[in-house]
Amino acid sequence: MLALIDATAARVLDHPIRPRVKATPAGLLRGELDVVKIEVPAVLAAGLVLDRLVIRAEHVRITPGLPPRLHAKPVGIRAYVSQANVDRWTRTSRLPIRITLTEEGVKLAAGIRGIRMGEVLADLEVAGPFLRLAPKRMTIGGMPAPLVRFLRGYLPLPPLPRGARMVDVRPADGELAVTFQIDELDEPITPDIARRLRKLTRLPIPGF
Repeated sequence: MLALIDATAARVLDHPIRPRVKATPAGLLRGELDVVKIEVPAVLAAGLVLDRLVIRAEHVRITPGLPPRLHAKPVGIRAYVSQANVDRWTRTSRLPIRITLTEEGVKLAAGIRGIRMGEVLADLEVAGPFLRLAPKRMTIGGMPAPLVRFLRGYLPLPPLPRGARMVDVRPADGELAVTFQIDELDEPITPDIARRLRKLTRLPIPGF
């Protein structure tokens, strides 16, 4: 989890991350922050620019030790991508299809010289480090056609920590939001990551 924050934050050095913190008296008595929310803009994932990555951790505390350890539960990770960045990714990757984000799902259209030949409407499934496009409706020349089950497309995701699972996919016109969750986080804070996070977030980290 710390590696994820560190790797994404390193790409936005000119824009320090400003965490939002919620702390209640009861939480402070337990030595923890109730909620820590970090938003990282413009994250690059396998050539696709995510508009933003939002990390929300609850019951956050640091336990002393060599090294200190970060504890939180649960931790949510939500990635947002816009139509403009999807279009840029397909052009850069030279994909022979047009990908459109809609409320129904993701549409993939193929054509020749601007003439649309076929279109597939797909749901999203998780396949390792990718989002897999699973077709549910297909048209050819504007007419319904049998689904081609082996047809698959993929959208890349940022590197995710072990144990993260997808809990929500929210397609919308021109935007897609995918949410992952980790039930419990327990990770060491290494000196290198602590120094870089302290610089980027401008927050003190005990022991460093």
